[in-house]
Amino acid sequence: MTDLPVAYVLLDHVRLPDEEALIRTLRIRHPDVQWGPGGLSRSNDADDPMFIRAGDHLMTILMMPAPIPYDQELWQRASWLWPEAFHAVGRHRAHLIVAPMGSAESNKATKALNFAENTQLTTAFVGAMVAALPEVAAVVWRGNVGRSPEMWLNQSRSAFASYPDQPFALWIEIVPYLAGKTIGALTIGLSAFTGREIEFEVDGLDHGTVTSRVAQLSSYLIAHGLDDGPASGAVFEADSEIDHRVAVFHRNSRFNIGPVISFASLDDRSGRVRTFPIIPSAIARDHPLLVMLGKVGLFDPAQAENQIRLRPDHYESEVRLEAFDRGLSQALSRMIATDIYAEADTNARRALANGDMASAKAILQPWADEVGELQLTVKFALTVCDAFLFMPAPPRSP
Repeated sequence: MTDLPVAYVLLDHVRLPDEEALIRTLRIRHPDVQWGPGGLSRSNDADDPMFIRAGDHLMTILMMPAPIPYDQELWQRASWLWPEAFHAVGRHRAHLIVAPMGSAESNKATKALNFAENTQLTTAFVGAMVAALPEVAAVVWRGNVGRSPEMWLNQSRSAFASYPDQPFALWIEIVPYLAGKTIGALTIGLSAFTGREIEFEVDGLDHGTVTSRVAQLSSYLIAHGLDDGPASGAVFEADSEIDHRVAVFHRNSRFNIGPVISFASLDDRSGRVRTFPIIPSAIARDHPLLVMLGKVGLFDPAQAENQIRLRPDHYESEVRLEAFDRGLSQALSRMIATDIYAEADTNARRALANGDMASAKAILQPWADEVGELQLTVKFALTVCDAFLFMPAPPRSP
């Protein structure tokens, strides 16, 4: 996926916009920008790109005389806001690729636009194309978000508006899901602006409230950036809609959509959280290092250090992943695969045989510390979804 805000305008028929009509429409809809011909000669070949000048920058339109590849999930998401989405994509026969092309000047340095500025320019441009072209079937933003031409026609007028009036609904999708009895939502497309998507999973809210909260957060983050957003580890107190504390955490998505800002209930109001051992009793019973540490009281799988709180409804089942436990066993085995440990093990066994528990414990303490570090590392990895104890469940529609 390109870092540029590329849009795809789906057409019922193969047709480029009329250049003069498009420029005229752009000037009417966005008079504060100097729109004009791109200054590059074109042949009459429809395969040649069209260039339009936008101030000191260029926009390009490329005709593709074929439908875009079909994406079931894209149009399923689009149909939540636009029930006719499947019909629209099914009838289109061609599409235009629209993207910013950088500076229009070759003889002077022009300030490069950042992603947000390119997004504003492209949004204004695509909206005018929809106004100037008959028979537009749909618009797809960056391959992620499908919207109706009517929505683009209306909301793109606010392309250059500041927060909170920017038309972010053209750029991101808010996808609801169900976790247990809790309605959550995630974004698709926000990471292009912030580097992270949102996963919002707060107990006790209805669909409308969840969507509204995620929309407000998305709009704010697009305008202000991640640095001015809620920090990882922040806690929001109860408010008029949420009657409990909400924790913020920057982590990876359990839905495999990349880094996210997670908003989740801090207090287990719905009995969704359970405690699971990090190192299971089977490994504690069979691994020689843990057996020795257990003999001297330096390891107990029931201790709090070996427990993690998880939500079972985030997973397909509570069957531990073999790869996870195999990784634990391998990490433990690497700790003892040294001559230093072999000597320590011998000395500790000798001390135990002589009834000297204190000496045996002191000898093995460095390896107990190493196991403790492993537990902390694994707990953090499970918390930020760098690792999974169980198979994550895919999003489930509410």
